[in-house]
Amino acid sequence: MFELVDKYDKILKTPTQPWDFNNNYTDLSGKTWEPEEFAKKLALTMINKNGVGLSANQCGHSVSVFVMGDPSNEETIMAFFNPKLIDFMGDLVYYEEGCLSYPKLFVKIKRPSQVRMRFSDAQGETTTTKYTGFSARIIQHEYDHLSGAIFTDKANDYHLSKAKKDQKLRLRRSR
Repeated sequence: MFELVDKYDKILKTPTQPWDFNNNYTDLSGKTWEPEEFAKKLALTMINKNGVGLSANQCGHSVSVFVMGDPSNEETIMAFFNPKLIDFMGDLVYYEEGCLSYPKLFVKIKRPSQVRMRFSDAQGETTTTKYTGFSARIIQHEYDHLSGAIFTDKANDYHLSKAKKDQKLRLRRSR
């Protein structure tokens, strides 16, 4: 399992580098990762943290990879290598988002209800797929991470202020 970086780590504000399927990825410790092995470890970290999505840079790896799916059903988890959002469609919808890097912070964010994304799977096969609803929201959230943006950047001042007050209450209650 990977460890999550601190929410103030500059890697969260830095765009990631593409995954090189010809040379694979070597992390800062010198370990070289096969794509399937990297995706599996990212997925296991997401499951352990009970998240629905997790990007590589949240775990200290500046490569363009994220996973998403139901943490209670490992078979639903997909890995997205070198994703590119190519179209936004549908209505703009407010929905409360959380983030594993920001425990107990839930912020209303307005996002398009549908996206079309091009990405590669762990075998390097590239596809373009349309996603709607909750899946589209997770994809946009994780894609933002890979672009060096965090979800609070997308919030209006009112919703962010309210969310931070609620977070303080949740943190106090959990002690």
